[in-house]
Amino acid sequence: MNAGLETLRGQGRRLTPQRRMVYAALCDHPGHATADDLHTVLARRLPGVQRTTVYRTLDLLVELGLARTVRLGRSTSYEPVREGAESHQHLVCDGCGATADVGVPSLVERVRRGAAALGYTVDRVDLVAHGSCPRCRGAATDAGPVP
Repeated sequence: MNAGLETLRGQGRRLTPQRRMVYAALCDHPGHATADDLHTVLARRLPGVQRTTVYRTLDLLVELGLARTVRLGRSTSYEPVREGAESHQHLVCDGCGATADVGVPSLVERVRRGAAALGYTVDRVDLVAHGSCPRCRGAATDAGPVP
């Protein structure tokens, strides 16, 4: 985590306690975090932290390549960019909004090869697949057939 934050200093930005805490909360958050999720966590640790501070810090982290914006379902979420971590895609349940990560390296490689054939380079592949999670499918089955 500290190596990532040193990017802030390298870019001539101040490494404030609030920025440290937003980045730490993002890295510690299980799954995808919304700005509101992070604000809730931080408000417990740092009373008086402003929601705008969280949003601005997230925007800065994205700008510096330390975090990625992920638009899943109904909201915008964030996830830290971890060096050496495998690329992954996202599953979204259209019923309840639950999300999950899934790795499909063969798909990513096919996209990269197809892009290369056209003279493009691919930095990352964002894929969001929509459907129903097991819980929502079970609820639909329990309710009987849809007319």
